[in-house]
Amino acid sequence: MGKNWKQLGITLFLSFCFSFAAGSNISVCAQEPDLNKPIRDKWALIVGISKFKNSSIPSLKYASKDALDFYNYLIKEANFKPDHVRVLLDDQATRQRIMSELGNKFLAPLAKQDDLVVLYFSTHGSPAQLDVKGKNFLVAYDSEPDELWASGIEMQHVLDDINDRITAERALLVLDACHSGNINPNTKDGKGLYRAANIDTTAMPLGKGKMVLCSSSPDQASWESKRYQNGVFTKNLLDGLRCKGSNTPMSDAFDVMCSSISNEIQEDRPGVLQTPAMNSKWQGNGLILAARPAAPQMVPQTVADLLPPDSIAIMRGGRRGVGGQNANTAFTTRMSNSEQKTNLASPDKLVLSWKYFSNVENPDKAYEAACEAGDAHFNNVEFLFNKAKINIQRQKWSAAEQQLKNALVDDPNRWDFYLARAYCYYKMKRNGLAMSDLETAKFKNPTLTRNIEFGE
Repeated sequence: MGKNWKQLGITLFLSFCFSFAAGSNISVCAQEPDLNKPIRDKWALIVGISKFKNSSIPSLKYASKDALDFYNYLIKEANFKPDHVRVLLDDQATRQRIMSELGNKFLAPLAKQDDLVVLYFSTHGSPAQLDVKGKNFLVAYDSEPDELWASGIEMQHVLDDINDRITAERALLVLDACHSGNINPNTKDGKGLYRAANIDTTAMPLGKGKMVLCSSSPDQASWESKRYQNGVFTKNLLDGLRCKGSNTPMSDAFDVMCSSISNEIQEDRPGVLQTPAMNSKWQGNGLILAARPAAPQMVPQTVADLLPPDSIAIMRGGRRGVGGQNANTAFTTRMSNSEQKTNLASPDKLVLSWKYFSNVENPDKAYEAACEAGDAHFNNVEFLFNKAKINIQRQKWSAAEQQLKNALVDDPNRWDFYLARAYCYYKMKRNGLAMSDLETAKFKNPTLTRNIEFGE
């Protein structure tokens, strides 16, 4: 009997508490989001894959460059903080890495309710007809064409993460990843594994405040341009986003993009159509991608410490953390002003000479100091690279080549290591190896100017 009275007392107490709260001005944390609020902060994950681990998957010409161009637009023109944007290119864009950054290590812990999240993919895709349940997949760097269920990125999984794991109520998903096309000479510029229908964006179950842009309609292919080094969709999307300056609404950008893509495809590929598609459950004020965030946040060090370097950080010599500000710091302290200019895509010609790598006043003394520093940090590849660069100035080509070879064992993704070794090979008159390393450097860093020559 005493136990029943105790339970009754607890019930009456809880009822009193809820009744009091209902009749008072007590606030609760869970509030219905106001989608007309200014965007508090902005975050983005960008994926571009031109080369795939499985050689049976055809390479794409410009997918990585498309991703980099979209990244540059976000940070230079659309008011995204560099350390709020993560970029995964080629071998960095594994299935596990993409899903981890989306749903665990980056977007999920950082994006808050009033923020905007942007996801961009430029890669191959697979049509629903290839799956027994009619599911669409994006192709990651390490995906297997015959095992997409186990190794691909299921579109519904991405949408579920956007809706369930990411708190932000506003999200834009951009897909320059056609699920159409064919692997044969007649459609070698198409983005897709097999000839079949593309994604039907209208069938995607989106939550409110969400928008999906797809590069073509369900029965069409997406194409890489014959006129410039980009996919037709991404280039014209960026042009559309600039059509009214920084205040261009996404709806206007979409209209401009549709018209310009239609014209280009009709002129360059007679009889072919490519019509971008949009599925939008956006509510409130129209999306202006370049809108300034009302209260941009710092990336907490606890989050940054858990993030491996993204592709931008690797290009710039960063070794850990978010790829924007941290990588820029390491990059600037390591390179001269003239060298920094050549790192970005540019029509200017780069002539490699020993001065590009090192131009210290007393190279012999500098090399002694570099050796002492290297001995104190024997497991740090940067100190090994520094010795190699000074050896290039000292014209010790074989020694520099061996040091660069050792550095590449520890970090095979550093484009600047390949560039330095290419110069060593050239000076050693091993021209075939020099050209091979030069092409690898360009592949590892798509922002590197294409016009590179060897000098003295």
